[in-house]
Amino acid sequence: MPEFTASDEVIREALADSDLFGALEDEELDRLLGYGRRVRHPAGRVIFQKGDPGDSLMVVLSGQIKIGSLSPEGREAVLSFIEPYRSFGEVALLDGKPRSADATAVTDVELFVLHRADMMGFIERHPGIALRIIGMLCAKLRRATEMVEDHVLLQMEARIARALLRLAADYGRPCDEGVRIELRLSQRELGGIVGLARENVNRQLAAWRARGLLSITRGTITLHDPELLRSIAVTEA
Repeated sequence: MPEFTASDEVIREALADSDLFGALEDEELDRLLGYGRRVRHPAGRVIFQKGDPGDSLMVVLSGQIKIGSLSPEGREAVLSFIEPYRSFGEVALLDGKPRSADATAVTDVELFVLHRADMMGFIERHPGIALRIIGMLCAKLRRATEMVEDHVLLQMEARIARALLRLAADYGRPCDEGVRIELRLSQRELGGIVGLARENVNRQLAAWRARGLLSITRGTITLHDPELLRSIAVTEA
């Protein structure tokens, strides 16, 4: 078994805890470690853009990545946020086609990058990885379908309520005040998630703050009454 530097051991532990590679045995993780490289990017750096060559998969070791897309008019659609020990770029890994969205570093990030040419042989020897990728892509497709349905079928208040509840399910932590969404979201980014202008999102959040449904501290949203938000989402569905 190879000897690891401190940085290699951090990567190995991150891969062992990741949503994609967590089922691998220690020896397989050691082999996987040799295929990739560790890279760092500052906050605000565009990791890749829609249309770029799809030649790699990445695992977040630290920091946060935003996946989204810009319209020709400059409006942003936010698709997801990628937290530590989660991967992104799986579609390109499988089909090798251009990227379907942009990836941007929200904070300073550290990534483990695995190139498609190296990974395809590894996947052939470990078909369980392919099944995991398929499962992750199915979950993302379901989430994308939900977001499209919300945009088409729901009024503004219900769309924002559902978006907050999804964020709470994915990134929420219980606290004394309710559920804290551990993402620093701007109102523009929240608008990008629900497909609404920042001004509309701001108005609705202000109304809910006045009613005591939620609070916002330095960009972090805490839901004080998730059940009432659920009733709002269901009522307008």
